[in-house]
Amino acid sequence: MFNKKVLLGAGKDWMPEFYDQGTCRYQLAAQPYLASIARGIRDEAASRAFLLEGTEYAEAYAGAEPPWREQWKRRDPTDSLKCPFWSNYWYEPCRSCDCRIDNSVSMEIDAIFFLRNVEGKTMALHVEMKRDRELLSIGQAEAYQPRAACFRDQRRVRKTLLTHDHFVTILFCGIGTDIPLVKRYFDRVILHDTARSVFAGYPS
Repeated sequence: MFNKKVLLGAGKDWMPEFYDQGTCRYQLAAQPYLASIARGIRDEAASRAFLLEGTEYAEAYAGAEPPWREQWKRRDPTDSLKCPFWSNYWYEPCRSCDCRIDNSVSMEIDAIFFLRNVEGKTMALHVEMKRDRELLSIGQAEAYQPRAACFRDQRRVRKTLLTHDHFVTILFCGIGTDIPLVKRYFDRVILHDTARSVFAGYPS
């Protein structure tokens, strides 16, 4: 869909758009799930609309498009990353951080995608992937919305993160997840069985 030479410059090595190059060794088991979601967001308006169903932003971001090239260039300006540009976001927590609870550790975000609506507003989609029987760590769920608010409000400089106006936190999960609990901390909780009907190539 996107020409890598136009995007990052002819003659350069380039960071991967997905996991196809085999250069990313992080979260190998989750990669097929995340790649399916990423392709759906890039290519399918219905997939993007599905992610916002039931949220306060579903109407305002109807028909929104991902600023794919812009995010790609911002995330890796030196063209040095080995994992997809939308994956594994982590920044040093702010000193005044309110997105960690006692005995928890600072965690990365599995993926962040962006949508831009017709009014020029930008939405960040913070995605956490948990496979069947894969548990959330202490404080992991509780951190998602406060951390997303910190990113939105630009409480510190994060040069590789697109500036945005709104956010939605999304958990993909399945067997073994305490659904009533996680719904307290994520804007969207999507079961794997549901995701398979929306995202092409989503693992069974």
